[in-house]
Amino acid sequence: MVGEADAVVHAIGLLFDVNSGLTNLNIIVSGSGSVPDDASTYDKTTRQTAFNVINAIKGRIRMPFSPPMPMMFVSAAEAGWPDVALGPQVENVAPAWLKEYLVAKRAVESELTASADTIRSAIFRPSLIWSWTKFDVLPVIPVFNLLNALGVPFVDKTVTVTTLSRAIVAGLENEGVSGVQRFPEMEELEKKVA
Repeated sequence: MVGEADAVVHAIGLLFDVNSGLTNLNIIVSGSGSVPDDASTYDKTTRQTAFNVINAIKGRIRMPFSPPMPMMFVSAAEAGWPDVALGPQVENVAPAWLKEYLVAKRAVESELTASADTIRSAIFRPSLIWSWTKFDVLPVIPVFNLLNALGVPFVDKTVTVTTLSRAIVAGLENEGVSGVQRFPEMEELEKKVA
């Protein structure tokens, strides 16, 4: 399938894997209402699926001088904690399941960065993703946004599903978009899609 594609978007993931002990919460927090099975780990769901795509892209026959194939990856704001003030300290006290989640996201980010000769990657790092139809998360949105507005460095402003999806479309359309895209970049990219 990748062999015939012009670009790839990887938005496969789950918040609570089988090892977290919290899989029943996915029914509530998942935008798709997913129900993880016994094989649904962060490694299998996020890292392995993304690596399969990355390897398929690398294995494609490319015409000489053809540009790298665009791949948009939906990561997580928390994957950037090592780069922000107090982020490492917050991660040190995070639950084990969250640390495993971040290991999988960062592994994909690292592989994409190392594959720049064949893949033009944009790594979208949203915090909480929401829509007006997901009532369960609506009460939490002001908390995240207030903490971000107050300057808490390890809490990013939330983004809507619309903002994220339009930013991804803009990233696909604009060859200049690559690397990490946090909420300010996503909000700017969204404006480029009518």
